[in-house]
Amino acid sequence: MPGPPTRAVASLVPGTLVVATLGLAILVALGVWQGQGYWEYSDGVYSLTARLILEGRELYREVAGAQPPTLFYLAAGVLAVDDSPTAIRVAMAGCKAATAVLVGVAVWRLTRRRDAAGGAALLSMVTPWSLREHGQLLPETIAAPLVMACALAASRPATSWVAGALGAVAVTLKLAFVLPALSVLVARDVRRGSVAFIVTALLLAVGFGAAFGAPLWDNIVRAQADAGFASLRYVAGLWAQGGWNLLPLAVPAVLAWSHRARLEDPALTRALLGALVGALALLGTLLKEGSYLTVLVVVEPLLVCFAACGFVAVLERCGAGATAAWRLRAATLGAVGVLGAGQAVSLLASPADPELFTRPLAGSGPARVLSDEEVTARVEAIRACPPGTVYAGPPYLAFVAGVGIAGSQPDRFIIQASPVLADFRAAADGDGPVCP
Repeated sequence: MPGPPTRAVASLVPGTLVVATLGLAILVALGVWQGQGYWEYSDGVYSLTARLILEGRELYREVAGAQPPTLFYLAAGVLAVDDSPTAIRVAMAGCKAATAVLVGVAVWRLTRRRDAAGGAALLSMVTPWSLREHGQLLPETIAAPLVMACALAASRPATSWVAGALGAVAVTLKLAFVLPALSVLVARDVRRGSVAFIVTALLLAVGFGAAFGAPLWDNIVRAQADAGFASLRYVAGLWAQGGWNLLPLAVPAVLAWSHRARLEDPALTRALLGALVGALALLGTLLKEGSYLTVLVVVEPLLVCFAACGFVAVLERCGAGATAAWRLRAATLGAVGVLGAGQAVSLLASPADPELFTRPLAGSGPARVLSDEEVTARVEAIRACPPGTVYAGPPYLAFVAGVGIAGSQPDRFIIQASPVLADFRAAADGDGPVCP
């Protein structure tokens, strides 16, 4: 007869298989729904830059890049296996699956409830910005599981050094990710984790510096500083949009925090809270011109962990004899749950005009730019261009069409914004003739 631990593990298997099957079905359905639709400018920039690297172009010297090299080289590795938009989508869907697994593990440790853990894992795959950015090659897509893993590792003294190393790796995707990485370590006050973060960060910095030299600094620091700041009105609109989309998760998360004494893993609670505070601080980076709400891809999984605990607290208190206060809380969570579901359904049903997904009173919202059919038509037009012409439109369309782009410079924003990248801008502006 198996002992109690063996029986406990065996009892988890059927439920885990069901959740895994449902998760895979969600990923397949989202892949079909998305097709080759064009959603995010940066996705095309990073994908096309990765292809140019694979073709032998030198990053930062021949091709401008606004982020550290890890993102570009990971994408180049994917394209080396299969040079196609589908390969990028599948790889990024894998990051989403990894995030979902880590959310499930975290909620299991906080609640010891299989239903809550499985539900939270699946929910993390269909939250508003997880849906909008599904399959997109973005620093946030890859950072989301790293930040979750960092928090989980920091909650145990034996693995705190892993947390520090993971946090340092996250920073090599985007410098701003130092905020959630350090917030986790501060929240847990883990000395070994802090040492591991510093050592790993120094080793990576020295390695990247040796490989790329001064152009690395010019591209990811000086050029980003030259980009300047967005207007406060624009940034306030982004913050309002983010608040609207996070509201259905924030309400139950606040409830969970008010009853944190009932959570099963206090150390993990603190680590997740640290990660969440740091991830929310990323909203401050929206003040920089060129930033966008893609940072919510890192925020949502952390909020899902606490939101799941909030729902568990209500379910456990709302049986027979529940007080009026708890019934009111249940009704409130039901209302925000309906709102969250409505936002997701709105985006799924009408991606070109997701009315409920878009915040109230907004003139426009974060809608899909081009449908799968529209992308196909544009790609056919690009491929029909006469020999000797160059393409200067959205990098994503060039990536799908399999053609180059003017001056071999996908990131037109950063080269236009920064004087230090004037040579890249001249190469792009001087290339031609342009078609279509």
